[in-house]
Amino acid sequence: MKKRNIIIICCVLGIAGFAAYIYAMLLPGLWYGDAFLYRQKDGSFAGSDYYADYLMKMSTEAEDTEILFSVNNKENKYIINDNVQDEVKIYKNNELIFSGQSVQLGDEYMLRDSSGDMDFDISVRAGNEPPKESELYPSNNQLYKWTLGKKEFRGNFYMLFLIIIFAAFLFLDIRFPMLFYYIRHGLYVDGGEPSDWYRFGQKTGRFVLGAGIIVCMILSFTLK
Repeated sequence: MKKRNIIIICCVLGIAGFAAYIYAMLLPGLWYGDAFLYRQKDGSFAGSDYYADYLMKMSTEAEDTEILFSVNNKENKYIINDNVQDEVKIYKNNELIFSGQSVQLGDEYMLRDSSGDMDFDISVRAGNEPPKESELYPSNNQLYKWTLGKKEFRGNFYMLFLIIIFAAFLFLDIRFPMLFYYIRHGLYVDGGEPSDWYRFGQKTGRFVLGAGIIVCMILSFTLK
């Protein structure tokens, strides 16, 4: 009876933990480099990484999108104008910093300036030096990407798929300890029991699956 109660408690805790994990994965926001900016109740986006705290407010009126982006409470104002001729203009603190067009490359968009050159996001730093504060502000491509309004969530759903597979194998192996033994060897033996070496490998496999689930859960919040 005591063992049964422990199993029930573990199942309840597991279900509650998985529900909390799914909830955390589905939190909306926007990726900015390695930082995820969570959508706040007032419609703004806030997040942080090793280098800074970020806050973004975005509003759209007609063809103009205004983005207020703060790095450690130091704010820049951006205006992105995307008119019907696909011409894109970007202003930073009322100064024109880009004029060109958007180009679709697969599922992504990149900017091409008026001279026909692609506006690549390139950042070069020597050694392990942290980026300068000016380098922490969004690039032209990043600003334009945000204006497209693509929805993003915190978690990586490819990792969730792996977690479900690992969890299914782990559940079946614990619930039916002889299942995989019979699948692998049932057609070749008549009776018999798994050896101690097989049991050791089974326990090791369970540990590996459990560790794999934990690793995938961590990666699902660090990989885009």
